[in-house]
Amino acid sequence: MPGAARALSLLFSLATLVVAGASAAARARDRASGENVWRDSLAIVLAPLLLAAAPPFLVYSMSGTEMPLFAFLLLAGCLLFERGGRPAAVFVVLALAALTRPEGTLFYAIAFAALLARHSNRRAVLLAGALVAAIFLAPHAVWKWRYYHALLPNTFYAKTGPPALMLANGAGYLARFLVAHGYLFPAGLLLLRSAGRPWRELAVPAVFVSASWLAVLALGGDWMPHFRMLLPTLPIVVLLASRGAAAAARGPRLAPAAAILVCLTMLSGAFGRDLFLAERVTVTAYTRLGARLAEILPPGTTIGCGSTGAIGYYTGMPVLDILGLTDRWIARHGAVVATQPGHLKTDGAYVVEKRPDLLLLGNVQIQRGRKERGEIRIKVQEREIVRQPSFDELYQFVNIPLGGGFYLSCFKLRDYFLPLEPPQ
Repeated sequence: MPGAARALSLLFSLATLVVAGASAAARARDRASGENVWRDSLAIVLAPLLLAAAPPFLVYSMSGTEMPLFAFLLLAGCLLFERGGRPAAVFVVLALAALTRPEGTLFYAIAFAALLARHSNRRAVLLAGALVAAIFLAPHAVWKWRYYHALLPNTFYAKTGPPALMLANGAGYLARFLVAHGYLFPAGLLLLRSAGRPWRELAVPAVFVSASWLAVLALGGDWMPHFRMLLPTLPIVVLLASRGAAAAARGPRLAPAAAILVCLTMLSGAFGRDLFLAERVTVTAYTRLGARLAEILPPGTTIGCGSTGAIGYYTGMPVLDILGLTDRWIARHGAVVATQPGHLKTDGAYVVEKRPDLLLLGNVQIQRGRKERGEIRIKVQEREIVRQPSFDELYQFVNIPLGGGFYLSCFKLRDYFLPLEPPQ
């Protein structure tokens, strides 16, 4: 399954490059005069070249996440609208985006409002929008309500906190993106305007990008490297920048302008490299830990931790997410105890009441050799757990041998039988 997910990510990333290039080629054909063959040829490859050079696009192109699919659908929907595609086609593509990620509904609503304002046959737009929503969005909403008892995903509640904190986190996240890549958006708009392009032509991509960025600002950004939450708008941003460069640069001047843009786009990757490499090492360690725990722990063992993805998947065991990303109670009722985006909440009393057999605290401590309890760095989100009056009565600190001289330092229920635990 992970291999298939990565293959699909790569497939949709390549499809995004193709769509970006095809859009540039269509615009080049529209304005072709036979006098600027070199400029038009370079303009066609500039958008996919910039996108392929962008570190966020490369990092997530084989991530196995939904982001490449969402970016592809968002770009396709924007271009369909821009090229005057049938409203039904625009709605179908953006409905698929809404099924991929919840913020896709925002773009569906934007396209619906814009088509109503611009289309000559408003009744056809209303019918197409309502029909597509009834076929794609309504059944999904009903299923979510019946299964989850909510229309928004659990992660939305887990990752939201006080408005001031969310705006502060979101502003910092967006500011870093603007320095790294986001400046291409206003630069592209200004270049296109200076070349005489009307605002009407630029309105749809500008609104799509602006709406996405405002949503990320309000929702507090993200903690993962290379701007995962802003990746979906990056193809649109790059397309606008490449169009602006092609419109502003004449003849041979486009080549150095394109080279500078590509170099600037690549340069930003150096600033997030350490965090990216650290995350790769961490995910690899958790993957191996999950596989090893599946081998050595008794069936039915319950695990509490804050890094549930790889550990939950590879152990195949019940996992209590102490940060609430997969736990309804903590997501909605947990206390905000931290400021890190996506890692805000916990409920120590609830976690101890649930009594998972193992508690992997300290952000999962794997090391060569044993550790003492006092050597474990307890994260701020985990302090609420160890401070519970009954914690020491219920749990004891252990070092679980993983093989090769490595140990997992964690806490286990005192009455939980751990076969590999040495005599105390």
